[in-house]
Amino acid sequence: MIPSFLLAKLYVKGSLKNNDNGFEFTLKNIIDSTMLIGIGPIGAGGKNYEGESITMTMGGKTVTCRELSRSNPIPVRMGMPITVSVAGDKLDAGAQKISVAATTTDIGRIKFDIDDTVA
Repeated sequence: MIPSFLLAKLYVKGSLKNNDNGFEFTLKNIIDSTMLIGIGPIGAGGKNYEGESITMTMGGKTVTCRELSRSNPIPVRMGMPITVSVAGDKLDAGAQKISVAATTTDIGRIKFDIDDTVA
């Protein structure tokens, strides 16, 4: 199991911002290449977001959380940035705590928290 303090380093500090549909942030795989089979829930602003409300863009391709599965994994190479967009409420200005959960084929379920300020 990978310690949560190391997983939190996947988050690109300063990337949290509101967008037209909610909010987004960037993750960068600094651990090892893997196959992503699920993401979510993502907790922010006192709410949990799952399913169609979560999309990821990496390498020019955008997928929703619902598209990921053991039969439809997405490769995530080491060093690859991933923009995670969450459709929902915009976050209040200031400090925020975001909870991120994901599932990979080799590690299984991971969960970590990040703290940042909405840009």
